[in-house]
Amino acid sequence: MNREKQGRFGVRVVVVAGVLALVAGTAPAGMGQGMGEGHGMAPLLGADPAGPAAPGPILRALRAGLATLDLTDQQKADIKALFESKKPEFQALRDQITTDRAALKAAAEAATPDPATVGNAFLKVRADGLAVKTEFETTRDALKALLTADQWTKLQGFMSGLRHGRRLP
Repeated sequence: MNREKQGRFGVRVVVVAGVLALVAGTAPAGMGQGMGEGHGMAPLLGADPAGPAAPGPILRALRAGLATLDLTDQQKADIKALFESKKPEFQALRDQITTDRAALKAAAEAATPDPATVGNAFLKVRADGLAVKTEFETTRDALKALLTADQWTKLQGFMSGLRHGRRLP
């Protein structure tokens, strides 16, 4: 794999992890930091403001990007409904990934690893990654359908700037 593909794969993994955290509602605390009060993005994204986990960088970036879009109340409701509807699917994928990674680790760390068992376990983990990618793309396309062309372009620009080293406000 060349360096450019490795870089894109790494970004994709981080983005997918962020979306998983987002739809699982696992990173809500401190969401409004740096954005001022009143943006209302924690409830929009199904977050529990009293939750124990601090948001990861990708989740903060997506929320900050959405907060810059001047969403209508209907868009906020639709986006919240989208992410709520995706929670079970992403949670099932997350559980499957955890199980398959543990099986791969166990197979690889066995006293005498069986190459076929390790290979099959690896292929399951790879298939999980492809399933997450597909679900992420479906979610991304659904989110894009809820935004205007200008809002989508602005969100893409915001996220692109973060991938290229710009920090969150």
